[in-house]
Amino acid sequence: MKNLKRLIAFLLVLSFAIGSFSALAATTPKIAIDGTVMSIPASYGAPYIDSANRTQVPIRAISEGLGLKVDWNQATSTATINGNIKIKLGEKSITTPYGTVTMDTTAISKNGRTYVPIRFLANALGYDISSSTSNGVFTVNIITKVSLNISAAASLRNAMVAIQTLYQAQKPNATLTFTYGASGTLQTQIEEGAKVDVFLSAATMNMDALKTKGLLLDGSVKNLLGNKLVLIVPSSSKLTISSFKDVANSSVKSVGLGLPLAVPAGQYAQDVFEYYNVWDTVKAKAVFGSPVTQILTWVETGNVDCGVVYYTDAAASSKVKVVATASEASHTPIIYPAAIIKTSTHPVAAADFINFLTSDEAIAIFKAYGFSIA
Repeated sequence: MKNLKRLIAFLLVLSFAIGSFSALAATTPKIAIDGTVMSIPASYGAPYIDSANRTQVPIRAISEGLGLKVDWNQATSTATINGNIKIKLGEKSITTPYGTVTMDTTAISKNGRTYVPIRFLANALGYDISSSTSNGVFTVNIITKVSLNISAAASLRNAMVAIQTLYQAQKPNATLTFTYGASGTLQTQIEEGAKVDVFLSAATMNMDALKTKGLLLDGSVKNLLGNKLVLIVPSSSKLTISSFKDVANSSVKSVGLGLPLAVPAGQYAQDVFEYYNVWDTVKAKAVFGSPVTQILTWVETGNVDCGVVYYTDAAASSKVKVVATASEASHTPIIYPAAIIKTSTHPVAAADFINFLTSDEAIAIFKAYGFSIA
C-alpha cells in the first residue's frame, strides 16, 4: 500500500512536469536584436518553439527587423533576402553567395509565412545568437554588434582597407580591428595567446604550423589568393639587371629581402635564388627586413640597390620599377590562406567575414590590387 502511494505521487509529479514542459514549449519566445526585443506585427507571424525544441521564426519579420529586404517568388516558392540569400519551401538548404547553410529540418509555411529555425537563419546572415530565460520568458538574441580581431599579412593591407569599407557597409554594427605584419610574426603572436579571430597569411606554412598545434577551428582553413614575386629597383636606378640571377653580379652592392624565417616573401625569394644557384652570393649582400613592405620602402628610398617583393606591393608604388618576375617553377606556390582561430568568441561572424572575402565584390577588389584567386 505504501509503495502504491509512492507510485501515485511519482506519477502526479511526472504529470505536472510534462504539463509544465508542454506549456514552456508552447510559450511564444521573444526575439531580440543586440539585446532589444523586437516588436513583430501579428500579420508577420509569431515565433514559436517546435516539437524538436527549435525556435522557428518567420523569415520576413526577422530579416526586415535587421534592415534587409525580402522578395518572394510564388512560382518557385522561394524567398530571397537582400538579393542573394535564398530559402525555398520544403528544402533544408539556405544558399548564400559563398556557400550553403544546411538545416536540420526543412523550411515550412505556416499561416502564409515562411519559417526556419532562427540559428540557421542567423548563420546564413553571418550573425551569432545567444539565448536566455528570465521570469519564465525565453529570449533568443541575434548578435550583430560583433568585434573581430584580424591578423593579416602586411601585403594585404591596401586591398583589405577597401574590403573593410565594403564589408561594414553591409554589416554596419560589426567592428573589424586589423593587425598587419609578417606572417611568421603574426603566427608567433597567435601561438603566444594573442586575441585573434581570423588569420590571413601570405603562406601556407604559417597556417599549417598553427593547424598542427591545434590552434585553428577545424575545417575553417580556406585558400583565398595567389601572388607573384618580383625583383624591383628604384624608378631612377641605372642598374642593368633584368633577372633574379643578375643580383649576383658585382654591380649590385645590396639587395633587400624579407627575413626567410618570418617573412614568406623572403622564403620565396630564397627559393628563387637557390633555383638559380646564386643564393650564397646573394645572401652575402642581403639586407633582411620584416615585413615585406619594409623592403619596398628601402627600394623606394634607394637604401638598397634592389629588392624582392610581391607584385601587388610593387604595383602600389610609383617609386619603383619591376625588372623581373619569378617563374612559378622557381619557388613554392604563393598562396594566401585564411582561417578561424579556435579561441575566437565569434566563430560565426568570423566565418562570415572569411566567406565575404570570396564574394564577387571582394574578388573584384583583390584583382584590382593585382592578386590572383586561388
